[in-house]
Amino acid sequence: MPRISPIFSLAFLCGLSSLDTARAEKPVFVFRDQGQEAGLFPALSGIEGHSAGWGDADGDGQIDLYVGTFSRADGKGNALFKNVNGKFQVVEQPAVQLRGRSNSSLFVDFDNDGDLDLYVASMPQPKQQLAGCSLLRNEGQGKFTDISADNGACPAGFGGRSAAALDFDGDGLLDLLVGEDPIKGYNGSTTTSSRLFRNLGGLKFEDASTAAGLPAGIPGLGVAAGDLNGDGWPDFFIASKGGGNRLFLNDGKGKFAEAEATREVFDWTTRPPKPTNEDTPCGVAMGDVNRDGRPDLLIGHHYSRPWVDPVSNRLYLNRGVVNGKLVFEDVSEAVGLKPLLMKAPHVEVQDFDNDGWPDLLMSFIKFADGTPHPLIYRSLGVKDGLPRFEERVTALNDFPTAEDKAVSRTGAFFDKMIQERKILYTAPGPSGDFDNDGRLDLFFASWWPKAPSLLLHNETPGGNWLKVEVRGPEGVNRMGIGSVVRVYPAGKLGDAAALLAHREIAAGYGYTSGQEAIAHIGLGEADKVDVEVILPHGKGKLTRAGEKANQRLVITGK
Repeated sequence: MPRISPIFSLAFLCGLSSLDTARAEKPVFVFRDQGQEAGLFPALSGIEGHSAGWGDADGDGQIDLYVGTFSRADGKGNALFKNVNGKFQVVEQPAVQLRGRSNSSLFVDFDNDGDLDLYVASMPQPKQQLAGCSLLRNEGQGKFTDISADNGACPAGFGGRSAAALDFDGDGLLDLLVGEDPIKGYNGSTTTSSRLFRNLGGLKFEDASTAAGLPAGIPGLGVAAGDLNGDGWPDFFIASKGGGNRLFLNDGKGKFAEAEATREVFDWTTRPPKPTNEDTPCGVAMGDVNRDGRPDLLIGHHYSRPWVDPVSNRLYLNRGVVNGKLVFEDVSEAVGLKPLLMKAPHVEVQDFDNDGWPDLLMSFIKFADGTPHPLIYRSLGVKDGLPRFEERVTALNDFPTAEDKAVSRTGAFFDKMIQERKILYTAPGPSGDFDNDGRLDLFFASWWPKAPSLLLHNETPGGNWLKVEVRGPEGVNRMGIGSVVRVYPAGKLGDAAALLAHREIAAGYGYTSGQEAIAHIGLGEADKVDVEVILPHGKGKLTRAGEKANQRLVITGK
């Protein structure tokens, strides 16, 4: 049955949407693996992939791909792939061929010169001569120079995990929030403290963690930044065990304090099974799942044996500021999320079928007849005040069987899964439209050297779409990160009841993943829309009326 886009009736535009029972009968999302034909192999054969990032490194309008590995003495290092009309070529530059324990790959214009620099978070291995965190300056057209030494964002002994870009102090320069591993000494780290690195200009940074209010000793496997309370300033969330899941709010002056009465809401330690060193919350993503104009939170997990004791990823609805406090509600089970049978550390909130409702991506892939199916909870709209989701991936094959559950050793279990090709475990899974057809594709870097990584081309039938890129005016970072994009039906600009999408420009969220700094918005049947961009830090608004669907809209501030 072909996909039918939603009809924007008066009730729909007034926010009175309901579940469409016919929609629940539609097929699952359709993706086709193009890794081999697109040229990623043999360069990615046999890797332990552990980070991936999209970004237009050479400025040709096509997003390139950087893949980070857990390097070994006899293995492969990181690789940059140039995108040439949807095909990929390995970039032979020594600067990008880093060797380390890569945990994040983030393309960001740190010096506002119009090209993207590259930050790679990594855990150092001095005895094996494997690098820790690295910063590469883009000299233009995707030619990079390693400037890691003494730049301030790559301290020795720092076990960098996921990274996110944000301008936390409103000076127009993008800063870095980088999580650190929760186990001191693991892979060379000497602390367990996530860091906030302030951009001083000239690609120099300083550790501003303490001064900005980020306490020491808070580890972070996943980090994300965005304006959660609507005051125009970026807040951030750090996900991990050891220090708990922690939400920090910006006071509007670049100082942070933990959001009052939220630690208990985000606490996972009371959930079965009892967490061990391996069992932990992981990636984190922000997105408005119910189109109420407030970004919600989705958190992934990295539990050691979920095929025996399944664990659900968690969705927290943003209920706004109530009596002076920002309130979140765990609605995971109520909206349809189920306990997962595999680790699913990376998460994103994106509209993969362009029907106008954001879906939930989780980095868990099942195979049916040799075809990979990423786990995506498809949005069914809102009913009785709650968003609703369904998924059709976990039932595609019989994993896990009783025999699977009986395998006691994790390594042996992984060997069995690789041989049977029923599932794939992957840490990163960033979305990005690599062929510019208006549908978000996916790249999954395989952790298992014997299982190939996947470049999944999105071929899901769907609705219209809009990509919004913001080029910040004076006083705002050039990438427009932190800008909030709101989209309305044509003629409804500013009408909250008619809101079609609320999305913040961001780069670096989920787990070990980097994304292009655009707002990808599904429009369903809407072919013309009004667009409102709220610049960060109270720097004003930009509007566009009557914009046509199915285009990349570049909004430049004066």
